[in-house]
Amino acid sequence: MPRGGQPLRTPNASCNALPGITSARVAGMSDASDATAPEPGGTRRGTRRPPPELVVAVVLGYLNGVALILSGIVLMFSRYLPDATETERFVITIIGACIVLLGLFMITIAAGLTRARRDARVLVTVLLGIAIALDAAALVASPDQWFVIAQVVLAASAVTVLWTGRTARFFSHTEGARTG
Repeated sequence: MPRGGQPLRTPNASCNALPGITSARVAGMSDASDATAPEPGGTRRGTRRPPPELVVAVVLGYLNGVALILSGIVLMFSRYLPDATETERFVITIIGACIVLLGLFMITIAAGLTRARRDARVLVTVLLGIAIALDAAALVASPDQWFVIAQVVLAASAVTVLWTGRTARFFSHTEGARTG
């Protein structure tokens, strides 16, 4: 755009008669606000919006990450229980810190899903698998923890949504998606 803030108009009189038609649109290019703007090399890369199921999977990934962070913090606070020995306190603290880091990593990687990153989908699946394994171990240790069951359901539903339906097709039809 020129300094005055007005869009450039084509010298063609028929285009000038239509308000909002810029020379970029007449030439077949799109505005800067359009998601399919040409890349610096002049090639056009069509970006598709992620399907709603993928957005649900991302939200589930975020919820899993937040749940992992909160459960890690609760686990770290449980080291102050009066019946824990010094060795148990150390182990509880390390496991709690690892769970918090796993939750932070989960949130970070889940953000890459909407950019059609195949490696993000695989990493989120692996992280959710680790979270399910940790939750299964926690359920074996004390089966009356309802929030652990809720975490397992969240993780399993996120994995299911990531690998089925329109979400799977979104990742399989993404050409040139970064894999590393």
